[in-house]
Amino acid sequence: MTENLNISAAEWEVMRVVWANGETTSQTINFILKGKRGWSSSTVKTLIGRLVSKGYLQTRKNARHYVYSTHLEEPESLKSEIASLLERICSRKIPNLIAYLIEKTPMIAEDVVMLQAVLQAKQAVAEVPCDCFPGQCTCHLHSIDSILSNYSHEEKEHAN
Repeated sequence: MTENLNISAAEWEVMRVVWANGETTSQTINFILKGKRGWSSSTVKTLIGRLVSKGYLQTRKNARHYVYSTHLEEPESLKSEIASLLERICSRKIPNLIAYLIEKTPMIAEDVVMLQAVLQAKQAVAEVPCDCFPGQCTCHLHSIDSILSNYSHEEKEHAN
């Protein structure tokens, strides 16, 4: 199982500013997020405080300002978030999700060539197994009727 970073969408906005700037002050974070989201400085400070208490941001005093940085790398954090999302989706539905993302993502020619190379190298499997818990999927492997009939059968066995 992938480690979920437990970072809210609003906290991701702060992390993006820190990743983009390396080390930065709350004034810089506030300025950028006020421009992008219209957030007040108290909202930004609250988000920074949460990220510091979660251990995702480090802080040091520099004269009159606090400077924030992170030990988390952006690419690894994004991969962790994607892996966490994919763990919540039936493995049989992931190719359609990937196709949707490719469709909706603007790309330069080099991006398209890179993705084509990845697909060319990809080894196909005969069948993608469903990895869902029964009752949480719409694929034919986990129909609710078969789950309920198995449940009824187990209840009858326990009663005897």
